[in-house]
Amino acid sequence: MKTTKQLFWFCFWGFIFVCAFGTLTHFLYEWSNKNVISGIFFPTNESTWEHLKMSILPTLVYFVCSHNFVKNKNYSFAMFICLLTPIILIPTIFYSYTAITQQSILVVDILTFIICEVLAFLFVLFILKQTKNLQLLKMLSIIGIFIIILCYLLFTIFPPKIFLFQDLTNGTYGLNFTRCVI
Repeated sequence: MKTTKQLFWFCFWGFIFVCAFGTLTHFLYEWSNKNVISGIFFPTNESTWEHLKMSILPTLVYFVCSHNFVKNKNYSFAMFICLLTPIILIPTIFYSYTAITQQSILVVDILTFIICEVLAFLFVLFILKQTKNLQLLKMLSIIGIFIIILCYLLFTIFPPKIFLFQDLTNGTYGLNFTRCVI
């Protein structure tokens, strides 16, 4: 079991990594000349779902690469909560404030991303500090992580026709294959 100080630094650097890499992913699809493969992993349009990719991929990368460092019995539950927190909070905050303001405000969107990541890693710290083995939650978390990854990979190609997946600038959904290169 890692000390509280070590777990704090794990969470601190995770937050920094996810925010930095997440911000970078916002531009990678365009920088790849709209490559289809990059479009599966990186945001392809201005929909809320595509912006959630800025959190999902960096979180997955950080947790997979850090697994041997932490070695905590509640690691998979912590990872699931770190993935799920922004998926729930970012759309909730975004659609709440835009219902009031009737517009998206870039600074608020950026702060929302940062605040959600802070909260996600605070939850991770709390979970990893628990001494009780959360075995049932571990099994459910692995299933939840698998579902998130599956949705992450499929919803860009086959987006449900609901507001969460609609590009706010042009009304389209998902990856536009007519603009992509292979």
